[in-house]
Amino acid sequence: MQYSGARKFVVTSRSGLKTDYQKFIYNRFNGFGERQKFFKSQWIVSTANGFTIEGTKQLLNEAKELGPIGGFCSSIDTKYKIFANLDQLTRQLDYKLDYFVVFSSLACGKGSAGQSNYAFGNSMCERICEERRRDGLHGLAIQYGPIGDVGAFVDSDQQMLSFTSIQSQRINSCCDVLDKLLAIKQPIVTSYVRTNQTQIVTLSHDSRVIKELWRALGIDPETTPNHLTLGEIGIESMFAVKLQQELEREWNIKLSLNQVKSITIGMLKGYEAGNKVSIEMHLDSIRRCKANLLKLDFIIPDLQYTKLNAIQSGIPVYFMPTLLVSFAQLTDVARRINRPVIGLNWTREVSKLTTLNEINKYYQGLIKLLEGDSAQRGKCDVVGYFDTAIACGQLLLKGQVGRAVIIDFNTMNSDFPADETENLLEFLLNMLSNELPESLKERMIRALKQEPNIQVNIKYIANEMIEFAGKGLVATHMEEILHSMLDRIRMLCEYRLSKKKKLSTSGLMGAVVRNKWSKMRGKLLIIKPFAFASVPNVDEFVEKTRHSYFLPSAQDCSENITIDMIDADVKAMDFSQPIIADKIIDALK
Repeated sequence: MQYSGARKFVVTSRSGLKTDYQKFIYNRFNGFGERQKFFKSQWIVSTANGFTIEGTKQLLNEAKELGPIGGFCSSIDTKYKIFANLDQLTRQLDYKLDYFVVFSSLACGKGSAGQSNYAFGNSMCERICEERRRDGLHGLAIQYGPIGDVGAFVDSDQQMLSFTSIQSQRINSCCDVLDKLLAIKQPIVTSYVRTNQTQIVTLSHDSRVIKELWRALGIDPETTPNHLTLGEIGIESMFAVKLQQELEREWNIKLSLNQVKSITIGMLKGYEAGNKVSIEMHLDSIRRCKANLLKLDFIIPDLQYTKLNAIQSGIPVYFMPTLLVSFAQLTDVARRINRPVIGLNWTREVSKLTTLNEINKYYQGLIKLLEGDSAQRGKCDVVGYFDTAIACGQLLLKGQVGRAVIIDFNTMNSDFPADETENLLEFLLNMLSNELPESLKERMIRALKQEPNIQVNIKYIANEMIEFAGKGLVATHMEEILHSMLDRIRMLCEYRLSKKKKLSTSGLMGAVVRNKWSKMRGKLLIIKPFAFASVPNVDEFVEKTRHSYFLPSAQDCSENITIDMIDADVKAMDFSQPIIADKIIDALK
């Protein structure tokens, strides 16, 4: 109706807007009108009680506030009484209504077992339409068949329709025929979709669902790129819900609409053909990624440090802050260490620092404060990763710790310029979750490339992650943490580029690095998880790791510097993997 030119609407519901879907539709209409001024509309959601004359008068008065009344369209949910009231009072207006429509049911015209009362109520409304036609007024009753998106059949088992000659009619189809039926002179008409019996015999259930989806999307799957997701194409929520229900029944997994929209055209083609491997792998990655995200707490701490286990005596172990700020993934590791484990927090105070050197000095000062005048000063251990791995090396060289353990997830062995925001955002996505579905990540990357505003991009990533993970995700400060993550990635890039430039300018890079680390009294262990089967030259690969931390080359390295390689395919900072957790614990014994 809006597309056909209607701009003023009054809908009546005694309970108002209750469900999320009702609110979504209402907001979508208003939002669309704000973006496309041509379609801007006025809406009133009346809670007047149409069962009474007084309530019906209130409804009419509210409608008159928008202008002269053009017509009424009533759902049969309120049955005969409200429709009769509307008929009585609108006849008293000083002009004729353009339209007076009731949504009736095929159960009234054809009959349906167990629905006598329902059919009778509809029939009474149809008699009003006939009477209005006889009196020269507009009256139209449309006997709709089963509707698949709303009403009694929305959550019912569609298999019961397979024994009949009709099938569910989509709500957009109902609206399309309504536009045509308004011009018909007959007071009672029917609208339903006949079943294609040949198709039922020849097509599987999965194939029918996908073919119906192609029609709903209005695309040719043969010419549509396989990498495009349903969200990018613009699938309507009602069709997404149907696919959501289908997949949830098939794999016994709870999916959000956003997760359904991350499914690609290529996956659906395989599903239609009976090859469910790609879509099954996608759903598995959704399950794993969601589980990983729900382990995290996106909260910026107020305290400078947090005790991660209950051990009170012994030489302490300090965990540097992770890129995601939270120590949630390291909690189990900390509990298995028979020494006090203290997590050094990334606070808002640290977020104000603008260079990696400033951050290094901050944590050097914090550890010095925590150690105090202890007799064990300088014997503690520190565990770092990503940008804080640089701080670990500095603490070791200054003699503030006896051992530094760096977990190198191969995140940035090859640097990229710190001002290339597009690359930094893509890197940030990789760090968010080990199992982020490729189709979702690629869709988000395409969206990020189209938006130059970094604030908008960060908000977009946060909203996508919150929608993906669901209500269980603790995301109190997620946007703020994403900003700090981006700043930390940028600062590490700037530090490495500046350090390389400084050492290469002197022309004595190897000698300077070798001389500095030769004075180290403590021990440095780098735990390196990677899928080494994909590396053509492992020695060369490990040498790049040394250079990324500005360590001496293998031939110049002392026994105090060790790289422990783990053959494991780790895409992000996933400390929860048993093989990595065991290595950390063994290193700290």
